[in-house]
Amino acid sequence: MVKGIKMVISVITMGMAICLLNGCMKSEEPKTVDSQEEKGLEDLEAQREADSTGGVESDWQPDCQPAEEDIEPEPDYLTCASGTIVAEELTEEEIADLFCAQEIPEEVFARMDGVSYVENDDISLEDLRYLRLLYVGFDEETHVGELVVHVSIADSILEIFQILYENNYQIEKMRLIDDYGGDDHASLLDNNTSAFNYRVVEGSEKLSRHAYGLAIDINPFYNPYVTYPGGEEHISPEGSEPYADRDADFPHKIGKDGDLCWQLFEERGFTWGGDWKSLKDYQHFQISQ
Repeated sequence: MVKGIKMVISVITMGMAICLLNGCMKSEEPKTVDSQEEKGLEDLEAQREADSTGGVESDWQPDCQPAEEDIEPEPDYLTCASGTIVAEELTEEEIADLFCAQEIPEEVFARMDGVSYVENDDISLEDLRYLRLLYVGFDEETHVGELVVHVSIADSILEIFQILYENNYQIEKMRLIDDYGGDDHASLLDNNTSAFNYRVVEGSEKLSRHAYGLAIDINPFYNPYVTYPGGEEHISPEGSEPYADRDADFPHKIGKDGDLCWQLFEERGFTWGGDWKSLKDYQHFQISQ
């Protein structure tokens, strides 16, 4: 029995050897992939690539533009609050359009009524004009300003302030006196440039030229009002005492020594309070009719 088994093993061993010699134990050839299977593999690879890159090409850059609802609209410079900064660069035409005069709008009169304007026999609302202007602030930015003046000087004021703006003449603020409750002193203390205010001259019963819209005060803190009651000097507003010395050199000083502001008003027939004898009102320009 053992002998028979050995013979079988020998036969099997010999057959394997012969098979090896004849190449019957060749490696299985690689399985071919038809075009449909190949496309499927490519799609799978593309999907894997998309999963790792968020579905975009590798050189994709994020969109940094804010959503439309997050973009703040540009302010309307004809209606926005005084002091608003004009961030963008304006064309010459846009600048010209922002130096304009109109009859007192209802919303402006709502601010003035009972404050800078009261019913009177001296000046009617129809005699006044509301001005929108641009000015260069102490921060060197372009700002929107506003004034109320008499119709007869509206064009001159617009012309003067446009030249000042184009020459970077600095003005700190230009708000209606109504924003200060009609309080002239509060406006001066805040260095606010303003014009119309139906009021009397300080310390008298005589109407100021401001009451007619025929006077304007410019950078008043740096160009104070100096009086001499009882022979003693009084400077207003308080804190502006150093600027009463007109021989001193300091910014924003109005005067005859090459000052563009003084020159422009002088050329258009305005009187400067710095020339007065009994008192000095260095901030003040007015015109007579």
